Amino acid sequence: MSEPFSDDNLKAFAAAWYLALDNHAPTEELVSYLTDDVKMIFPEKTLTGGVSDFKAWYAGGKYADGSPAPGVINIFFDENHNVVSVEPVAGASRSGDQIDVNVVVAWQASWFVAPATKAKRTSLDATQAWVIKKSNKNRFGVVISSYNAMSAPFAYAPGFARL
Repeated sequence: MSEPFSDDNLKAFAAAWYLALDNHAPTEELVSYLTDDVKMIFPEKTLTGGVSDFKAWYAGGKYADGSPAPGVINIFFDENHNVVSVEPVAGASRSGDQIDVNVVVAWQASWFVAPATKAKRTSLDATQAWVIKKSNKNRFGVVISSYNAMSAPFAYAPGFARL
């Protein structure tokens, strides 16, 4: 395995994460990319309950606060995440146990809300802030400790639906 915080490994890790999301991979596969106490910020919810909140967000169930989670794999389909860039934050050290990175991902997805007659389609670039830690949970040797999917406003493509 290459150095966990090398540019190539960080990009491969981000690409594998998004491919798993696009394919609606089994929950446990995605959990292997996360710390047990992961914190995540999404447009619809801030997850503070670690992996259990992620599982509810991803596949459905209840969040730690008791509120219902429909599960994003039950909402979005025909998803494509394309990694535009994965860049360590200026001045971030690669020699410690964690690194802060900015990830830009181009995302397209469809969703359907009954009783609408058609699905909606979105296309946007999202700038995300991640904290990555070294780990032996997966082949990349790193996991996500903090994930802010909205560290900057979404840049929507003209004519597409907004979340």
